[in-house]
This record gives sequence, C-alpha cells and structure tokens, in this order.
Amino acid sequence: MAKILLVNRSPQNLAVALVRSGGHEPIEVLSFKHGLEVARDLPYDSIVVAEYKNSDGEAPEFMENLEKSGIHHRVIVHSDKCGYTEWNRVHRYKSFATYLQTAALDQTLLESIDLYLPGLRNRELLPGNLFQQHGEVADKIMCELGKVAPLDVNVTVSGESGLGKERIAKAVHERSARNRMPMSFVRHADMEIAPYCQTSCGECFLEKCFRENQGGTLALIDLPHFCRKGQAVLLNKMHDPECNVRLIATADKNLMKRKVEAGDFNSNLWFELSEGMIEIPPLRDCPDNIEWLAKKLLEHFCAKHNRPQLIITSDALMVLKAFAWPGNVMQLNIFLVRKASKCDSGVIDADDVLDLIEVEEVRHGESQLDRFVRVLKTSPSVSIAAKRLGKSVRTIYNWMKSYGVNSKGIPIANKSLQPSL
Repeated sequence: MAKILLVNRSPQNLAVALVRSGGHEPIEVLSFKHGLEVARDLPYDSIVVAEYKNSDGEAPEFMENLEKSGIHHRVIVHSDKCGYTEWNRVHRYKSFATYLQTAALDQTLLESIDLYLPGLRNRELLPGNLFQQHGEVADKIMCELGKVAPLDVNVTVSGESGLGKERIAKAVHERSARNRMPMSFVRHADMEIAPYCQTSCGECFLEKCFRENQGGTLALIDLPHFCRKGQAVLLNKMHDPECNVRLIATADKNLMKRKVEAGDFNSNLWFELSEGMIEIPPLRDCPDNIEWLAKKLLEHFCAKHNRPQLIITSDALMVLKAFAWPGNVMQLNIFLVRKASKCDSGVIDADDVLDLIEVEEVRHGESQLDRFVRVLKTSPSVSIAAKRLGKSVRTIYNWMKSYGVNSKGIPIANKSLQPSL
C-alpha cells in the first residue's frame, strides 16, 4: 500500500475512491503550497497526482519546487485540456511521470500509479534504500544519477548486495530520454533456463532481449556472473551500429576487479559498460542512516500487515548501528521483519536485538584502547559492551578503572574511583 498525494483545486471524490480501490492511501490537499509541505514527510514509495492548474499556481512551478526541496516523488499531472503546450512544460522535469486527461481518470489513474510506483513491478517494495534517504549519501548518489541518466551512455551501478542497485538502474532509465521505451532486466541465470534457448550460454535469449528493447534499456543484473559467451554477445551488440539499446549493469566493483584480473571477464566490456558509474556505499559506512532506515522499514511493515505502529528504542538503534550488516539494507529489513513479527509489547528494545552482537575485531590502525573506547561509546550498556569485546562484565569494569574512563568511554578526573553506570 502506497500513499498517494492528490493536489486538486476542489475535492476530487472520484480520484480518492479510485486510489482507495487500488489498495492505496489517498491524501488530499487543495493547494500546491500545502502539497509541498505534505510531500516532505511522505515515504519514498509515494506518488503525487496533481491537477495542472490550481488557485496558487501551475504544475510546472510546483514540480520545480519539489526538485529544489530534494523531494523525488513521481508526479502524475492531469487536466481537462491535456494539450501539447502543457505537456511540454511539465515533461522536462525529472519527477514527471505522465499526463492524463481528467475526464478519463477512472480508466487511466490506477494503471499509471501501478506503472510509476518506485521499485520493480511484481516484487515487494523495500522502503529505505540509501539513495532515497535525505542526507549526504542520498545527495551524492542523486547528484551522480542526475548527471549520467540524461546522457545516452552505458552505466554501471556499483555496490554490494542488498543495496537496491536494481532500483537505481530503473531510476536511471526513468530519468532518461528513453523513459517511454521498454526496459528489461536480465540475469545470467535467466539465460541458462530459457526454454527456447538451444545454447548452453543463452546467446539467443540475449539476442531476443535486444530485439524486444530496441530504443529502450536493458539492465544486466549481477554483471560479474555473465559467462564468456554472454560477454561476447554483449560486446558485439554494443559495436553493432543497428543496435539502439542502452545498457545499465549492476555489479560489485571489487568482485568485478578480481574477475577482470583473473581473466574471467572481458576487460574491454567492463570499461565500456562503466562509461557512467554510480557507486552506492555499504550500510556499515553509513551508520547515521540506520535510524532513519529502521524506522521506515518498521513503518512499512506495520502498514502492510495492518499492525499498530512499533517503537524502536535508542538503545536498540545503538546496537543496530554497531553491527556491520554484510547484507546491507536487505539484511536489515529481514532482521526487523523477524523481530516485528514476534513483538507483542509494541516496543523493540536492546534486549530484542542482542543476537546481532558479535565480538568486535581491532580495526586497521586502531589500538586496544581505541577499540575499547569505541565499543563503550557505541554500546547502550556495559553488559552489551562486554559481549561485543568477548569479555566478562567484571573485566570491563576493571579496564574502565585502569584506563580512567566511564561507561560511555569518556575520561574521568579521578582514576582511582571506579566508574559508575
């Protein structure tokens, strides 16, 4: 269920009813100014449906204000006239989705909402991808996306698993001049199991994908896993003057580097596919984003399963921030869903997430004292710090006394006094 913001000059009972019938939550406002305020607080998987003219302006100015405010919701515009002049004015904005005739909303609105909802169709939406968060990480990624998407060059979205690389690939396509043409997602596994493919590698499957996406985009998922024959087909198609398909690949850059160095992947293909590069940092490098992500994921879980809103405490968030999250956002989502499913009290506390705690290793260039102080500062209690350090609580107290720090890792004036909790 997504939240759909309806911005109209007067109440639109038909649009509200249509949105509800599609399983979404309508939020109706009567001015662009109010719509801008409401849009700031909407979840990422939301869509704005705006009437072209309103009492306080027109849709192009409203969309420009959305972009200036860093709000990236797609906007469906509708009007009675639905003329070329109006369409041309709104089409240049990245947030623009489509233009509908108001009289035909009952036939076109739900289909358009389903088409432009963020994420891949027929797959569960995963809120909280890093590139959709407000903050420095999001700003950097959206800046890179905004630069490469309009260019008709091949793009690689680089990052570890679980970061939503496919969604960014889709966003690149939607913000390009090819956004009204088809886009398909291809994995090497798809090539191997294609029933009509007579080759071990699936060259004919790739050929079919290129034919069906002429003028559009082909997304190559998990590029390092494509075999030699598949790589050859891709390289030949990229050099074919009659082939008009943009390629967007997703890959772990470190794994790709190892594949190229080992001779398992064609270096020329890799260089040509990475003309445009969008890099997503792993979750462990963005601990400040975890609180926002965790709350959004829990909000999505509760809305989807019609559950009362869950609260996650600051102590629990501290434990989440201290974990490395090798599976990134996907692992965080699965972990929180598991905890939320079993939560009867309505509150997720540090005790509920203790199974995440692992013994902390000394980081590169870090002394034992630095490690000790770091763990104390990022642990909600001494007992959790002890578990992360693989020591007893008594040992932690003795170290605190020896090093002259309290339970938060802060130096104390008198080292002879045992720090208190």
